[in-house]
Amino acid sequence: MPPLDPIVSLSVALAEAPGTCAFFLGSGVSRDAGVPTGTEVMREGLRRLWQLEHIDSQAVDDDTLDAWLAETGRSDISYSDLLELIAPDLATRREYLAGFFEGTTPGPTHEALADLAAQGTVRVFVTTNFDRLLEHALQSRGLEPVVLASDADIAAAMPREHASCVVIKPHGDFLRQTIRNTPAELAVLEPAMTEQLREVFDRYGLVILGYSGSDEAIAAALKTRQSRYGLWWVARGELGQAANDLREATGGRLIQRPSAAEFLADLRARLAVFEAHPSGQTPASVHDETLNLLKGGQSIALAELLRREQLAYERDLSDVVTTVRNLHPSAQDAGQRAWEALRPVLERRLASLLPLALYDDDALADQTSKLARSLERRPSFNGFTAWTELPEYAATWLGSVVGALLTHLERLDHLRPVLTQRWTDQNGRRRFLLGLAGETQHVIGTSMTRTDTRQAREPGWAHWIRSLDAMAWLEERYPELYGDGEPQRSLAQFDFLLCLAYGFAGERAIAWFGLSRGAAEDLALRLHDNPRLRERLARAIDLTLEEFDAGLDEAFPYITGLQVPYGPAYVRSILQQGRQAF
Repeated sequence: MPPLDPIVSLSVALAEAPGTCAFFLGSGVSRDAGVPTGTEVMREGLRRLWQLEHIDSQAVDDDTLDAWLAETGRSDISYSDLLELIAPDLATRREYLAGFFEGTTPGPTHEALADLAAQGTVRVFVTTNFDRLLEHALQSRGLEPVVLASDADIAAAMPREHASCVVIKPHGDFLRQTIRNTPAELAVLEPAMTEQLREVFDRYGLVILGYSGSDEAIAAALKTRQSRYGLWWVARGELGQAANDLREATGGRLIQRPSAAEFLADLRARLAVFEAHPSGQTPASVHDETLNLLKGGQSIALAELLRREQLAYERDLSDVVTTVRNLHPSAQDAGQRAWEALRPVLERRLASLLPLALYDDDALADQTSKLARSLERRPSFNGFTAWTELPEYAATWLGSVVGALLTHLERLDHLRPVLTQRWTDQNGRRRFLLGLAGETQHVIGTSMTRTDTRQAREPGWAHWIRSLDAMAWLEERYPELYGDGEPQRSLAQFDFLLCLAYGFAGERAIAWFGLSRGAAEDLALRLHDNPRLRERLARAIDLTLEEFDAGLDEAFPYITGLQVPYGPAYVRSILQQGRQAF
């Protein structure tokens, strides 16, 4: 089994216990803001040293510089040693380094770190950087960090636990002339600063980002760390000797990413999954667990999982309706808010249904029956009708995605549960579990598809098509629903079959499959040319092949409408071609 990426355990730690991890930041976090790293500052300093010794203002190339360093016995010179040579006093050193920071603005990494703080995920930052870019990013989000750059700051500050955000700068701040760079300065920190670091290292989990691990005093504090929380070291590749020694001494886990910004983007995406699915039951985990139980023939465990998922679906869907039912559908953000609340509920339930659709017809029939029964016993709400009908919309969305996959794979005999399942509404009317796209999305669907600030809308079915685009777990496991013309093609073909089921039942069907005219025609032709495929469809709607073929002339007239901008004549044209194909 391949090892688990340590970012998984980090995302769990941050999601389950916000504020319990501190971020330790080195010069690498300021790289994408245009601030050079310590290595880059050092190379620039070496060039200046060469110019001073040669009394030459010309830029020196790397080969000449390296040869000169070897000749003068300086090949192993450190960053701190160099600064002691070219800027031996503190004030000069501050002015020299300030030139690298002034005029810069926070980069993507600073912005991402500030977002974590604004969300309450991280409250404590330790940074060896002298710049103020992190502080500026925090301030832009309304956070005023407590900055601790010296023992004097620590003595005057409120207790760390009472601050919303703390930035600890053991190497100082270039605006306060408290910077530390030379070997002697880095070997020993001020007493209160040393104690502050040890407390943070012991009390918090630690995420080390963009740091080389070469500072003696900080290394000493890290090596004595005793914390019940983990340590994660993020690097672009393999760690240098000093950093790796520290990681091994602290039991840290290495996370490798090309850059700090990419690591934070990955982390943010993982945390978003926990935010949408706070129970930890993500669509991917539910899907894979369902599939594994099916493959293993573990019927009891599968039944328990499906029971759990149906109960969670009913509970969460009821919570969504309660949350959004008083929103007026015409409000500019009503549809977006409704979809943001509904989407994780739908994704998780879909994840448990798709494996059943492919591998267990009986279990799928049982689950669609439970969806129907849940519609019958849902509570009544006094609110806008559009949102109280969200359960019907949800059932249609779920069944349509399941149906689109089965239709794409031409497993039409597996469609019976979604094509024939019915429920009884409060007026005693027997209704199909799946409403038609042309009807169920009239208000709800279009409310979710505003396209601009002028409140323009696109047809509700377009929201279904786009709603699948952002579901990475679904694309990874079912690539059939993605690619050229998908998922519109498969959804339209399934709508064509659902309209047939309505027509054979003598119920009027408003079609939108005509918007993918070619897809509907292709399916009609395949059914015409393949009697076995047609027989499987007939069984799916409780007919024999003979009954299906004989009843087409009676079924088609019920399919009479289509959403704008196309009219009934266009629909009749397509249906006439389909009827001729049969």
